[in-house]
Amino acid sequence: MKKGSLEVVCWFIIDLITIVLACMFSSHKANLWVVAIGVVGFSMYSIFKSYKTPGYLPNTLAIPENNRKPVYDYIRIIAVVFIISVHILGPDWENTKGMENTIIYHVLNYIRCFTGVSGDCLFIMISGALLLGFKEEPVLTFYRKRLTKVAIPLIIYYLFYLWQYDAMGGLSVLQVIKKIITADYAGANVYHFWLIYIIISLYVIVPFLRYMLKDMPYKVLTSLVAVLFIYYLLTRFIINESAMPMHFSFWLMMFIMGYWYGRSETRKYDNIAIVVGLLAAILFGIYLKLRTGLPDDLDGEYPFLIPASIGIMAIFFKLQEKLKNIYLVRVISKYSYGIILVHMLVINFAVKLYIYKYFSALYYQGLGFVLIVLITLIGSLITAYFIDNIFVNPITALSGRDFKQRR
Repeated sequence: MKKGSLEVVCWFIIDLITIVLACMFSSHKANLWVVAIGVVGFSMYSIFKSYKTPGYLPNTLAIPENNRKPVYDYIRIIAVVFIISVHILGPDWENTKGMENTIIYHVLNYIRCFTGVSGDCLFIMISGALLLGFKEEPVLTFYRKRLTKVAIPLIIYYLFYLWQYDAMGGLSVLQVIKKIITADYAGANVYHFWLIYIIISLYVIVPFLRYMLKDMPYKVLTSLVAVLFIYYLLTRFIINESAMPMHFSFWLMMFIMGYWYGRSETRKYDNIAIVVGLLAAILFGIYLKLRTGLPDDLDGEYPFLIPASIGIMAIFFKLQEKLKNIYLVRVISKYSYGIILVHMLVINFAVKLYIYKYFSALYYQGLGFVLIVLITLIGSLITAYFIDNIFVNPITALSGRDFKQRR
């Protein structure tokens, strides 16, 4: 059997698995024939692509090794694990009454608060590091490549949430479009999508920021980052915080900070960043210990966890020559965006319905938390693989951009 034909057979097997999973984990009764026709119909693009281009299937599985340094893959995985961690611990936290004086409570509370901030910071900083380097690229070309790459998956995953929560009934196409455009998180229970909308808002100005930063001397760039951070601290502790609100202006600072730290000249600061990051992480632990009645709003923790997040980046840059191009790292990094989008579906309709019958994140002195994070990560990776390759890629191709392997 020709290699291309063998890949086509594999796609039909993938389709079959997708249909079974869709019916098994659906929150409401799914019409098997409608699901089957939809899955097979959309996957015809991948089937045709595999037949015409042998090796397409291995590319979707991140099997071919790339030659780039994997430092950003490792940092991206840390960000993904952090975001999953806070969304696992958050809902469980109401069950911690009576545990307040235990070591496990303080450890998990530290993890909950640390990951809830650092995961978002790392994701934004990675985007800045990879996107803000100057490149001769027309504005409309950038929007087509990047915004499409972000916006189309967001729309498709949003529709999956609507379907899974049985919230599409009675909605017209225009109403659905309005929900997506207006960032209606409640309409599909996608509150975690706020980070994606922030990323899209930053993408809008990337082509112009590139020109602004292109000829900026490195010392001036360093001064800019330092001034922005100092000003941010002043707004948190002295000036009214509305002077630098925790939305676009703050994340723009993090975006530029990521670009600065990704520059080769910044490698001279790696050791300092590691020490400062470690100190910030320790001080944050003391802060949590002393503070009572910690709210769910973690804005006050950013002054500690911005330097801690930079310290995490510094560790991986320090070790970048020793980092191995490991398959599991590549494949999780490749589907990290889909994992961020879909992990709440996996938590709510797989983990909580099936795994929580046996244990939760609070069981077994923290071992339950580790197991559930791993299960959610694996389940989200599998789900993102199916959604991306069966639905996202064909629709993206129809929009005028053929499939390209994600960074």
